[in-house]
Formats: sequence, structure tokens, C-alpha cells
Amino acid sequence: MISLMCISLSLALRVGAPAEEPTVRVEDYMTDLRDRLPHSGRFRPGETDFATWSRRTRAHLAKLLALPDVEKRLLDAWEGEWERVTVRGTEHRRQRVLLRTEERLWVPAYLCLPPDAEGPLPVVICCQGHARDGMRVSLGLIDDDSWQSLVVEGDRDNALQAVRNGYAALALELRSFGELRDAEDLEANATSSCTRHTLLALQAGRVLMGMRVHDVMAAIDYLSGRPEIDASRIAMTGNSGGGTITFYASAMDERIRAAIPSCAFCTFRDSIQGVNHCACNFIPEMSVSMEMDDLAGLIAPRWQLIIAGKDDAIFPIDGVREAYERLETIYRAAGVPERLQLYVGQGGHRYYAEPVPEFLARAFAGPGTGGVR
Repeated sequence: MISLMCISLSLALRVGAPAEEPTVRVEDYMTDLRDRLPHSGRFRPGETDFATWSRRTRAHLAKLLALPDVEKRLLDAWEGEWERVTVRGTEHRRQRVLLRTEERLWVPAYLCLPPDAEGPLPVVICCQGHARDGMRVSLGLIDDDSWQSLVVEGDRDNALQAVRNGYAALALELRSFGELRDAEDLEANATSSCTRHTLLALQAGRVLMGMRVHDVMAAIDYLSGRPEIDASRIAMTGNSGGGTITFYASAMDERIRAAIPSCAFCTFRDSIQGVNHCACNFIPEMSVSMEMDDLAGLIAPRWQLIIAGKDDAIFPIDGVREAYERLETIYRAAGVPERLQLYVGQGGHRYYAEPVPEFLARAFAGPGTGGVR
């Protein structure tokens, strides 16, 4: 009986088998897997109530990011002495801060203020992408001439820009960049420790992007207690990986009044699922439920400026425009289409500072906290 069953099963498996040896192309399989994802939690214009969708999707995103409980967010803070400095012709006051965001982790940051301004001031949280110098790029503190040139030409010194515009700035180190790289990567001057940290986090049931969001939220807790800071006027910006954390953190934390992600917004299909990207961009099951425009849609009804590069090879402009059209429908459903803006720079993968001052002036105008219309 058993041998007859095996013969029958064997015959069944051979039905429809190709006559010639099949071509093995695993990339075709992975593309098909990507294209068959259901995106079951997407915002659907005309079918979805914005407020209900926003609450439900934000709660789901918190689970995907494996965020720790709120009471575990900011455990302590250390503050250094104020120093008065001039960097790239920008005079300002600067204070080194360490935030203990988890039991055995201190996250470095610098709080910067205009030289003679009196608070409370609006504040811009500034994050960098994959750069061995991390937050020092935001501060313009790069010694190597080639990096100096890259920072200047790429508008990446966004903390200095904020100070020049009369705002406070918090340059925040992201896990796996700058001072938060592994010791061996610091010694080797490697760009980041992302791959190692991503894998270790997954093995422990955590997500590196969620850890970064956790640190940003802890930084906002900290800023909310500083007398120099107007906690109702918090903006966040960054380029590339700094732009990615900008829209993830802004999607989760409604205290962020204005989000300015640069060269980080696109469709998942055309960017991280279509072009080689760092492992830190990937979150288990994310694309089963949503696309990138849904994440950015969680920022509504707050202000959002999407910055893109016309020739950005890793966040292609066609994918940016497609995702932006869908994002516009979410902002219309939220009743605030005027709070969303797209700026396309005439270059590649870099920060574009030109539209930021006018946008922030509009976003910071008027009363109310970031999460209140």
C-alpha cells in the first residue's frame, strides 16, 4: 500500500513538469514575491476613514518596530559645559549631551543655540545617514578636505543651517553611525555598523530602525524639559538614512510638528526592494501591510516637506512621484493638503537646503503643538 501511494504521488508531481531543464533565476522569484505582497493595511481613498486608519496603522507600526514601553525610554541624561564656537562662519553656543535611552546605552547629541537668542526656541532635530562621522556632519565638524567639500556642496550641515535661521538644533547620533559604531568599525573607520547591528537586533526580537525611533522619542522627552526649547515647535530632518529615520520617527511621535525627509522617500518597490540598500532599511513584514507613502501618511495632519534628487540613483524620481501622488490623497483626506510639499533638487543623492527656511517658517507659525491642528 505504501509503495503504491509513493508511485501515485511521484506521478502527480511529474504532471506538467517542463520537458527541458528549468532556468534557475532566484531574482525572478524574489521579484515575484515582492510584487505579490498584499499591502493589506494601505490607505484607500474613498474607502478608508483617515482618523481610524491613522490610529490603527500607527499601533501596527509600533509592533513592527518592536518599540519598548514608554517608561523605558529616557532613563537619564548627562550635560556638558556650554561652549561658544564658530563653525563655517556660523557662531553659536553648543552643549554636548548624553541620553541614556536604554539600561546600558548612552546616545550622544549636541544641543546648539543661536549665540544670543533667548528661549524658548523652536528646535530642529538633525540626523545624518550612512556616514562614519555621524552627527559631526550635521555640525560641520569634518576634518578631511574631501568630506568638507561633500558637506558644503551637499548642504549636509543641517544643524548649522537651523541655527543660522534662528532655531535651536539637536544633532543626534543614530545607532550604528559615528560614535555608535562597534569598536572594530571605529578602529577601521568603517562607514557604519548597520549590518551587524541589524542582525543582532533581529536575533533578540528587536529592529534596528525601531531602536533609532526609540532614541529619537527619548530625545524629544529630553527636549521637552529644556527651558530653552519650545516643545510645541519641534521639527526633524535628515538626508538618506537620516531622512528615513525622520519619517519613521515622525510617523510614530505626534509631537514632531514638521518632518523634512531628504532623499529617502520613494516606493519600497523602486528603492529598497529594487536597488541594493543597507540592511538597516528592512523591517520584517513591513511590506505585507503598507507602502512607504502610508508611513509618510501617518505624519498627516502635520507638516511635511519631501525633498528628492532628480538624479538620485537609489531613490529614483519616478518612484518618488508615484508615492507622492498617493501621499497627496492621504493629506487631502486629512483635510490639510497645503501642509504637504515636494521639492526636487537638480542633482543626485544629497540634502537640498533651499526650500527648508520658508517651509519651517510656515510650519512653526501659529499656536498649538505638533499633534494638534
